[in-house]
Amino acid sequence: MKKTLLLLFVAVMSATMAQAAKKDIRYVDASAFTTVNKAQNDGLPFRRLDVSRYPALTPRMRHYFGFPTGIALRFRTNSSSIRATWQIPDTVNRANNPAIAFKGLDLYIKDKNGKWLFAGIGTPKYNGKQNSATIISDMDDSMKECMLYLPLFMEIENLKIGVDKNAVIESDGGFVRAPVVAMGSSFTHGAGSSRAGMPWPAQLSRRLGVDIANFGTSGICKMEPVLAEIIGDTDADLFIFDAFSNPSAEQIHERLVPFVKKIREKHPETPLVFLQTFIRETDNFNLKKRQFEAEKRAAAEEEMAKIMKSDKNIYFINPGLYAGDDHESSCDGVHPSDLGYQRAVDNIEPHIRKILARYNIR
Repeated sequence: MKKTLLLLFVAVMSATMAQAAKKDIRYVDASAFTTVNKAQNDGLPFRRLDVSRYPALTPRMRHYFGFPTGIALRFRTNSSSIRATWQIPDTVNRANNPAIAFKGLDLYIKDKNGKWLFAGIGTPKYNGKQNSATIISDMDDSMKECMLYLPLFMEIENLKIGVDKNAVIESDGGFVRAPVVAMGSSFTHGAGSSRAGMPWPAQLSRRLGVDIANFGTSGICKMEPVLAEIIGDTDADLFIFDAFSNPSAEQIHERLVPFVKKIREKHPETPLVFLQTFIRETDNFNLKKRQFEAEKRAAAEEEMAKIMKSDKNIYFINPGLYAGDDHESSCDGVHPSDLGYQRAVDNIEPHIRKILARYNIR
């Protein structure tokens, strides 16, 4: 009897303390924080693009560009804990991304040496639209610079950041123009990554100290004219394209030159970097897929050689999105795991760093 009463007392006290802790948290609307890794200043901090400007977008494109993929919010706080509440419009789940990447939050904090370090995750409900999570707790009371990545494959609404009741939380305010924009396939979008901060554009951004907007659209990016129109309307100093992952060899031969020509109407001298696509693990034994992918890579090499002859500000990194040759860096045979994305960044970082320096891009 005494043991039962003791357990009941402990349970009641734990619930009371948890409730008290929640009361000591105040929430701030996250839309007031600094928005980074976003390509266009359209007043939509949680969406990559104002799709109403582009009627030629397909319904699937409109849906994907409504995601906040790659966007992060920056703020400073001396709170000992950071919480978040956010709402999502759907409860669907993906096969090749955990819920944390698909519809959760990913927090980084700068260390004393200025390096972004992983700090914690906002774990979403598996089958819920309203989410609440403690991202990190039990920190010291020093002022910290924070960067919170938003979900990769889900729209987000009503995001609020919770801090200790008497803590400071402040923002640099508003939109910060991303000098670099990455456009591409699911390999750019981040399919297969475990957290929102792990796709190659996010990893490359942290390494270089340069904001990179993510215009990845899974399964879609085939150098359609509307994508060139979007690039044309985007103010950036460098564009990186994962353009050869989704189209067939025939489409690469047909579309690359018109795609570049349309971009050049608005950006006549802006450097354009094209990346050779990943070698997929599905090629190991499937001969049909192996031939299809090999023909794509050959078409990319052929067309890029032609186009670079007449444009000194176009670059081709080949191998580009390279994940190694040990066959251990894929999550599903097609998309890279975090390891695969890390290896891709290892490969392209030196090239991009040189190009940034050449054009004095910061």
